[in-house]
Amino acid sequence: MAKVNENLTNLNLLQEALGDHLRGKKFLLVLDDVWTESYADWETLVRPFYTCSPGSRIIITTRKDQLLKQLVYNPLNMQLLSLLGDEALSLVARHALGVNNFDSHMSLKPYAEGIVQKCGGLPLALIALGRLLRTKKEEVEHWKEVLNSEIWRLKDEGGILPALRLSYHDLSATLKQLFAYCSLFPKDFLFDKKELVLLWMAEGFLH
Repeated sequence: MAKVNENLTNLNLLQEALGDHLRGKKFLLVLDDVWTESYADWETLVRPFYTCSPGSRIIITTRKDQLLKQLVYNPLNMQLLSLLGDEALSLVARHALGVNNFDSHMSLKPYAEGIVQKCGGLPLALIALGRLLRTKKEEVEHWKEVLNSEIWRLKDEGGILPALRLSYHDLSATLKQLFAYCSLFPKDFLFDKKELVLLWMAEGFLH
């Protein structure tokens, strides 16, 4: 796409400009990890695309199915299965160790298998824990600590939230404070990086 006019900060003007640019054209739009379940938000998003040529496609990946149930576009809904076996272990190995498997880290493999089971094979959870373990030394005790954490015993819908909690608890006290401050803002709030840093400084979190 051509460069969008940076002055188009008004949503209606931006929608009109996008609609004009795509008029009569085919497009493929990929929306990864969609969390909203609001049909109104969806209508706002797709409004500029009504001018496009038939044959255009939108691909959505989401863990929320409520929006998909509301769509009237006869979507092709494909349910992705959790990762199993070597695929799941490979994902952990890549993010934790920078390798494709545990062939050179056999002492860690049993703990990785346990982590995969605790996460239910969810890729997001495996990636989160892999990145957490990457910050640790390649020692069995660290992997054992993650696998046997009490956080896994908490009631939860699936494997992703315990994995995220483990990542949060591993943060330094300062980073936890900065992260927790963000909970004061409403859901889906769009942060401005510079403004957020100024707010942290005003609270005395940063010097």
